[in-house]
Amino acid sequence: MDKIIKIFLSITFWLTGTIILTACSSMPKYQNLSTDAEVVNAKKNSPELLQEFTVVIGDNLLSKVSGSYLENKTQSVSLLSKIQYINDEQPGLTKGRTTVLGMSSSGGNAACYNDAKYRDDLVKFCLFDEDKDGYFEMGSFTGDETYSLNIPYNIFSDNSRTPERGYFRKTISYKGLSNGKINFNYSEYSGSMARATLSQEFSIVNTKDAHILFNFKGAEIKIKHVDLLNITYEVIHHFR
Repeated sequence: MDKIIKIFLSITFWLTGTIILTACSSMPKYQNLSTDAEVVNAKKNSPELLQEFTVVIGDNLLSKVSGSYLENKTQSVSLLSKIQYINDEQPGLTKGRTTVLGMSSSGGNAACYNDAKYRDDLVKFCLFDEDKDGYFEMGSFTGDETYSLNIPYNIFSDNSRTPERGYFRKTISYKGLSNGKINFNYSEYSGSMARATLSQEFSIVNTKDAHILFNFKGAEIKIKHVDLLNITYEVIHHFR
């Protein structure tokens, strides 16, 4: 009899352990989506030739870009409603919060926030949409327990560009009128430099009631109208 009881208890323990393991293995897990950078040829002249354009003071009339840059394409998530904080039960997140889109271990959509409000702390709270229907139906911050949710969200793309060596850009921008002259700025940018590596101011005489044609660094521009705030023009030739 004792032997039968021992066998029964062993089977019961094994079944219980199996159920617990199955429940744990069915918990969704967050995985990062791959965001491999792509090398993009940056060669471009703008704007189009022989087309009329108007820009405001400070904006570029024309530009030339050469070289290449690395482009990272990522997808992000924005919550369309808030997640209500429930004391001692679930963290809270405000409407409009964004983070990078991930994937659940079963292939669904997922998103993790590292600063969800919980008690007096900020915790990591992961959301899961296993059906990919635009609603996060569950969340987890302990890793072994889920909370039922119904939170709508949007997915949007976000591309970042990092210039490589050889990346080069030059521009001419409008700088306004003064003393009967039209003022411009010519700038050059190399690599990932945010500030111009070369900046040169220049001016031409403003001839009222007439189109003005001028050349600079191989670019040829026809000015059709100019005032203190705007300039209307056509590009005849781009930079050399």
